Amino acid sequence: MRITQSIISRMGLAQIDGARSRIVRTQEQASTGLRINRPSDDPTDYRTARDLRDAMSQTERFQRSIDLSRTRIRTTENAITDSLDLLAEAKVAALAARNGTAGDGDRAARRMQVESLFESLLDNANRVAPGGGYVFAGTASDTAPFVQTGAFAAGSPAPTVGFVGENSDLEVEIDEGVFMEVTLDGERVFQGGVDVFSTVGNLWQAIDQGDEAAMDAAIGELDLAMAQLRNEQSRIGNEERKADKREERLALQLQELTAQLSSVEDADVFEVFSDLAAQEAALQSSLQVASRLLGPTLLEFL
Repeated sequence: MRITQSIISRMGLAQIDGARSRIVRTQEQASTGLRINRPSDDPTDYRTARDLRDAMSQTERFQRSIDLSRTRIRTTENAITDSLDLLAEAKVAALAARNGTAGDGDRAARRMQVESLFESLLDNANRVAPGGGYVFAGTASDTAPFVQTGAFAAGSPAPTVGFVGENSDLEVEIDEGVFMEVTLDGERVFQGGVDVFSTVGNLWQAIDQGDEAAMDAAIGELDLAMAQLRNEQSRIGNEERKADKREERLALQLQELTAQLSSVEDADVFEVFSDLAAQEAALQSSLQVASRLLGPTLLEFL
């Protein structure tokens, strides 16, 4: 085949275009710090990097779930802790009433104290998380789970409290196939083996009637109620510890995935800039050669 001037021109231009394309790609690697910027750079490693990013996104989603769940867990735990304090105070009031003068004035003061404790206990059972939602209402978290019927009045039975929520412990997935309880079944907590509202109501009625035997019975019921709440306190505390351990594991997992992604797609900065310098030198050489090859010939002037 005869080598003509046009063939030489095309070959020279193709060589220059190729050199420019290589420089553009290397400049992109230098600016992004990545060896792989599109599938065509390395199809196999591009797919590996995509899978690693998906795994990192999933891990970060689980971390956010734990962070968001902590608020509800701590609200639930605080409500139970506060309720335990109220029951302990009720027991002190019961012992004072049992060992006191049992006069009308004393009974009235004790009744008022127990009434206040009852109301505070109901407030705790209807505790709302900072982000919204009654923590003891199960899936029906938009509605207060406990409703009082009746009112305190000397000489009358104590009011009662009914559960109108949904019997469930809300769970959140904090890792692949791993779930954590973020709230507790309110009926089980406050009206499981022992109805804490009835217990405090019975104490109020015993004080109102000056019934020492009933006061003794109420004191025993208060001990059982506190034991019940402590069990639930331990249950939600275990869930928080589970969250802490899982969070540590997810952090290590994310760190490992990040390292793997870096090893797959990150560019070697020293190598990239060395290649860039060499390619720019090669391009300049190609331009100089092409300028000589593509210069005007004698025939072009005839």
